[in-house]
Amino acid sequence: MASNDPLDLLKSSLQSSNPPQLLTAASEPAPSLALAAYLSFTSTANPINLPKDTPTRYTSKPGSTSEFYNIGQLYLAWVERDSGVRDYLIKGQAGGVGYVAITDRRPAVDYLLGKGDGEGRIAAKGEEGAKQQPAGDSATSATAEALPSALVPSTEAGPSRVFAQAKRKYEVDIVDREFCRKLRSEEIELRDRNSVLRSSAGGKANNFEAFQRNVMHEKIKTLRTSFEKGGKQPAAAAASQSDLNRAKKARSTNPIIVISSSPTSLITMWNVKKFLEQGVFEPSETVRQREASQGNIKAEDMIPVIRKRSGPHGDVTSKYYIVDSADALQKFGQDAWDRVVCVVTTGQTWQFKPYKWDDPKVLFQNVKGIYFQWGNDPVNPTVKDWNVTEMKIDRNKRHTDRQVVADFWRILDNAKRR
Repeated sequence: MASNDPLDLLKSSLQSSNPPQLLTAASEPAPSLALAAYLSFTSTANPINLPKDTPTRYTSKPGSTSEFYNIGQLYLAWVERDSGVRDYLIKGQAGGVGYVAITDRRPAVDYLLGKGDGEGRIAAKGEEGAKQQPAGDSATSATAEALPSALVPSTEAGPSRVFAQAKRKYEVDIVDREFCRKLRSEEIELRDRNSVLRSSAGGKANNFEAFQRNVMHEKIKTLRTSFEKGGKQPAAAAASQSDLNRAKKARSTNPIIVISSSPTSLITMWNVKKFLEQGVFEPSETVRQREASQGNIKAEDMIPVIRKRSGPHGDVTSKYYIVDSADALQKFGQDAWDRVVCVVTTGQTWQFKPYKWDDPKVLFQNVKGIYFQWGNDPVNPTVKDWNVTEMKIDRNKRHTDRQVVADFWRILDNAKRR
């Protein structure tokens, strides 16, 4: 005589390739579990119809005697055994019986097909009766732990609504409510460049069109008329000119460093800024090719370099100008050579012909001379009698560049004190 136990019926029917049929409440074939009310087992002499929310002996927790999966949930796990997680959860929501937890789905299907022992989830016969509680809470929590938050289903995706427990009404804590009220009253609203242009009442955007039309338009008209008549500049324009003059005066005090325009020089207008500001040497040809790919085929003839150093009252910045020709140097005025603090040479005498002192021995008596070379190159005999400081750059060890630059600035500081 075949067993009438729901779990045994489902297991034997699936293993005999005779799965249960879905029936409506009128005992007619149902196209889906959502429209079905019964699962009909025809493998016995007399067909047995079980409600789809009939509890089984398959527990939702190991060793539990109070929470069991119903037969509809196990049937759905078998039907959707090859479906993805999202599709499986959607079918569980639509089925009206809930679902087997994601972490339990594979062991449950293996047990029904005779490939597993249920991993201690099978209770003794008779224990699924009066003590039966819905497996939805445990299934939902187990699924929530196994899935990203975006895939966690709603509470309706749990067990059959027959077993749904009523939620306890939330009671507001008076102490918490008073604390929140006080916290909101002391809240400081952060403002940005957009919010400051909005009024505090209701956040309505202020309209400045009237101000622009009545005030700014008249000012612009007055300025345009005065310039067309060649009259005296207004006070605002005079102030702008004064600021420009002060900027030019400040610029006229910045030291100047002259480097060689030779393409064989290690330090050129292509790489000097990164070398002196960041302490990183990059071959000139590499920089030139990168700039050419961006449309910059010619280097600047005058480059500002910002030197940063620590002082007793914080960081101190100084600006230097780098040029590579006498023509660029003339842009600084007649006294430009008075501001030159260093000349970087490659040892080629043609570099000095347009200089104020065309004799290198005389030049480097008046201006500090620096000669950069590779660390493994021999000493250049040409510069031995020129009163220049030789500085070596390693071909491969870029971590040593910063120390070379620090020594360069230290040498310039000592030269300016003389």
